[in-house]
Amino acid sequence: MKKYLLIGKCRTIKQPGNAGGVIVLFEQLINDFDEHDFSYRLIDLNFRNNLFKLYAIIAIYLRILITIPKIDIIFFNGTDQEYKFYSWYLVFLSKTFGKKVILRKFAGNFHDYYENKLGFFSKKLVNYALRKADLNYFETKYLISHFASIANNAKWLPNIRKRQPQVHSKKYSKKFIFIGHVTELKGITEILKAKQSLGSDFTIDIFGPKNYNCPDNLKHDFKRAYKGILSRNEVIKTLQQYDVLLLPSFREGYPGVIIEALSAGLPVIVTPLDGIKEMIQENKSGLFVEQRNYMDLIEKIKSITINNYNPLSEGAFKAFECFDSKTVMKRIFSEIK
Repeated sequence: MKKYLLIGKCRTIKQPGNAGGVIVLFEQLINDFDEHDFSYRLIDLNFRNNLFKLYAIIAIYLRILITIPKIDIIFFNGTDQEYKFYSWYLVFLSKTFGKKVILRKFAGNFHDYYENKLGFFSKKLVNYALRKADLNYFETKYLISHFASIANNAKWLPNIRKRQPQVHSKKYSKKFIFIGHVTELKGITEILKAKQSLGSDFTIDIFGPKNYNCPDNLKHDFKRAYKGILSRNEVIKTLQQYDVLLLPSFREGYPGVIIEALSAGLPVIVTPLDGIKEMIQENKSGLFVEQRNYMDLIEKIKSITINNYNPLSEGAFKAFECFDSKTVMKRIFSEIK
């Protein structure tokens, strides 16, 4: 049996409840390896779990160097910064020790980071890693296209979730929900302006950690709409109590909350960003709204009625098929073997 080295970011030991999407996806991968009874070793990239935080990168380099001779395949799961520090090193060691190496890029804005934030030397190192890796996984299709001339054997590994039981013929009750980081970039101001203008028969609730400087004229509406932070286990159950997900963000890759909404049969009202357009078919699984345009948001909210809701809900559930963890991971395991 082949032995794998899984490299990625684990939960912070002292704050296990504070886990972002990258950590959740890496945990899913570990669970999938356990379920398939694959043999693996694990290296945690979370510097907060390192005894010597200032020397975390050096310590991780050493752990990788010591562990690689004992395994057959390296499976690296990284963010922008982690690609900068580790991807080239892993590929170099894989070639030195005759191992296979798989690189997986989390999130959808890597092209922006690569083009605008990597220095000349760092870009050369990342180019080397992408060209020499045996397999490159990207979260979005537009990243595959962007790096087509650089990345060897590039394939799609989207954000994924487990399938939920389908709810048939759900009664539409004008209940809308936002789940995510409560910031200006997520379109919270537009949501609040829409809430202020809509009648009392519409419900709009907001969940998530706050980092939002609310304008004075919207503070009353924010106080009424904000419902606190959900644990991971509460997200699906909470979504199932609403009709539509609102996410008029200004910047996204493949938001996990959209996939969770689709899995629960919730259509979405979202901005047509590159990644989101790969997830949602307009008028089938959701509606597109212009950025920073609360009047358009109001129009889209009002356009959903008792007559068109169930077809949208069924379309949302169908759209989830591309992000079903069971289906996607079956393909991934056939590729990495």
